[in-house]
Amino acid sequence: MKKSFLCAGLAVLIFLCGLHGLAWAGAWTNRQKGMYNKLALNYFVSQDYYDDDSDRHGLAYDGKFTDLNLNWYLEYGLTDDLTLICSLYYKWLEEENDYFRAESNGVGDLEVGLKWKLIDEPLVLALQGLAKIAGPYDDEVPGLGSDQTDFELRLLLGKSLYPLPLYLGLEAAYRWRTKAPADEWRLLAEIGGNAGKYFYGRVKLDCIFSANNAEKGASYSNITLTPEYDLITLDTTLGVNFNQHLSLELSYKPTLSGQNTAAGYTLSSALIYSY
Repeated sequence: MKKSFLCAGLAVLIFLCGLHGLAWAGAWTNRQKGMYNKLALNYFVSQDYYDDDSDRHGLAYDGKFTDLNLNWYLEYGLTDDLTLICSLYYKWLEEENDYFRAESNGVGDLEVGLKWKLIDEPLVLALQGLAKIAGPYDDEVPGLGSDQTDFELRLLLGKSLYPLPLYLGLEAAYRWRTKAPADEWRLLAEIGGNAGKYFYGRVKLDCIFSANNAEKGASYSNITLTPEYDLITLDTTLGVNFNQHLSLELSYKPTLSGQNTAAGYTLSSALIYSY
């Protein structure tokens, strides 16, 4: 299964080699008063989990977990070098097996941050600070969030490969979690590009590694919010530009490997408005 995912990713990379121009990427900041809005509908489904040894098993008693969520992501250019970031979810969660069924829905956690571009030649280098603030939920099952505040510091690199029609992005972050769960190391590698005015694509390899410093006895309220977990996913996205402001994206994001967390895939569609 992992081999098929990697082959699919390689096929997309080959496709991207024929693209022209530069798609939006993580290290670049918006121009002053420029705005990037992304409204995404995401559907994650899991019938498996990764154990302590990273082996994949089916959930007990034919279990299944689903996370249908609507995400609004915003970037706004305060200056040409400083961008405001905001992300908010509304979630519909369901967990069931042969003996149990639970549903919950509501507003999830809010993320707010700033991205500061340090240099733009010979590559783009940016520093990002982010705070995750617990949403207005209670003790729903499955849980809509971890009910804590997190802080993250991220270094972002971006490089246009012009005259090749590609860009590359690399990111590294450390996330401090303020309660029982473990802190996290986060790494991301990205490649993408545009096909003329209308089509674009990108592939992201997204990695989360636990710092393994969770408090003893820490618990969780859904299988994606365990106290200490590792997770590697591959995010493949294709998009179309209707005009210079409006775009549509379709994405497929399978989990490749992990430890102590859900295994599955996410399907996404997103409408993007920017100016």
